[in-house]
Amino acid sequence: MIALTRYLDDIVEPTFEDFKRNPRSLRHAYLACLVTYHAIDRVTYPKNPGNLRKQWKKASVQFAIVDMIAHKVKHVVSDDEKYRPASGIPLSSIVFGFGTINSAPLNTHTINDGGVDLHNLLYVIRDATTFLRKQAEAPDQT
Repeated sequence: MIALTRYLDDIVEPTFEDFKRNPRSLRHAYLACLVTYHAIDRVTYPKNPGNLRKQWKKASVQFAIVDMIAHKVKHVVSDDEKYRPASGIPLSSIVFGFGTINSAPLNTHTINDGGVDLHNLLYVIRDATTFLRKQAEAPDQT
């Protein structure tokens, strides 16, 4: 998976390093999540990443969190915020805190605003990147 390894080296790691140098920057946090999530495109192109995305989210809660944040940036409300498990706390409530779907006002909170704080997000992105490095070393998954 040369494309994934190169993407991690050239895009993900430097963007994560920018976030580490600016640990209170919401912009750097979002960008780090966005580029980390989009590593999946280097593995699946030209195919749709849907099935692999499900597998990776199941295999790594850190990747699932990064995915959720990256999609919130693009779509304002991620699909994960719409999901309500029959029991337990939805992961979106842990990540974004209160103010997610089914609460008023809708979508007024973001990361670091009642959910995961930016300091902890550094470790989430670090661990998601470690997961992606392992995927780059694994046999072809597409």
